[in-house]
Amino acid sequence: MKLFVDDTREFPEWGYECCRDAENAILLLSFLKFDYISLDYSLGMNCKNGLDILIWMKEHDIFVPEINIHSNHIEGREKMYLYCKENFPKSKITRKIFQK
Repeated sequence: MKLFVDDTREFPEWGYECCRDAENAILLLSFLKFDYISLDYSLGMNCKNGLDILIWMKEHDIFVPEINIHSNHIEGREKMYLYCKENFPKSKITRKIFQK
């Protein structure tokens, strides 16, 4: 299964579970096993972000073989990438941007 999390981009046409915020992403990650997730950093004003999802995953021992960071937020994308490299060494980490 694949998970796509973004508050503004169009969702992929098929093959993904999709959500607009961190809370719903965390809910899905709590109950389903994913082989691939693609995360945005910014998920709305005053909301949890993609890094918060990664921190929750680490705290709850959630392993996903491939993690993509598709954010245009330069600082957030770098923070997420470094967090993944440090905390998910067995996951493949990519930074492929999805078009809006």
